[in-house]
Amino acid sequence: MSIIDRLAINTAIFDGHDLKTSLKTINKIGVSRVEFAFNQGYVGQLNSDMFSKNHAQYLLGLLEKEKLSTNALGCTMNLASPDAIEEFMMRIDFAHHLGVTFLNTCTGPIADRHTIINNLKVLSEYAEEKNCVICIENGGDHNFNAFATAHDGVRILSEVAHPALALNFDPGNSVSLVPNLSPSEEAKIALPFCRHFHLKDVQVHDDKFTFPVLGEGIINYEPIIQTLANRELFFSIEKPLRMYRRKDTYPIRGRAPESMETIISVLEKSVVFIKELAKKS
Repeated sequence: MSIIDRLAINTAIFDGHDLKTSLKTINKIGVSRVEFAFNQGYVGQLNSDMFSKNHAQYLLGLLEKEKLSTNALGCTMNLASPDAIEEFMMRIDFAHHLGVTFLNTCTGPIADRHTIINNLKVLSEYAEEKNCVICIENGGDHNFNAFATAHDGVRILSEVAHPALALNFDPGNSVSLVPNLSPSEEAKIALPFCRHFHLKDVQVHDDKFTFPVLGEGIINYEPIIQTLANRELFFSIEKPLRMYRRKDTYPIRGRAPESMETIISVLEKSVVFIKELAKKS
């Protein structure tokens, strides 16, 4: 399977736009996979209806119409919240109805690490029953700093010790949360433990972090893309254009969606960038 056949577009980039139009756009730029984004605090309000069997069937209908498929779900939430097990089981059920294997989620605050580990032990068992894999992701802000460095993620895997738990690494999140470390080196450590991977580039301004076209930020993506090209690993462009991070890493969601023109341009250039780097592998 070629690298582009394993690439998905995470729908966070379309935040605020009609989903039907968003899926048509993904099809038109030549990508065949979608990662639906249902991340708390990043893509508007979430409610239990969004994780229902009926909604899963609706989304599958939209995918079929555009000849698209999905095998990953973005579903970040605080895994230490009082109702985390019940809430995340609902997401696992939803993924199962969608036919999705990989549930990508950041973790929670480091102060609640013990609770997160215990909850992941329960949730990994449930995910395995539903033929799913929970892929914990390194956080980009201090709300999710229980997994900040690649080694943090590997340690969580070793403590939970379950085959239905793996990593989903995002080099772009390293830039804000662990700015003293190299995102490329962090990715190199994490990749052997990944079942899924996120791509986003970052530009650093005096007062914020923003998410440009792949290759136009500060991350050296060449070794990362070459590794992805040579491994049967699924990955997505996860680029929340409507959002930026303040200097203190806190995420800010813009009042208005990005224009569809800008979104299409960013995606097309990013896909070309991936193809060009993959040719060198």
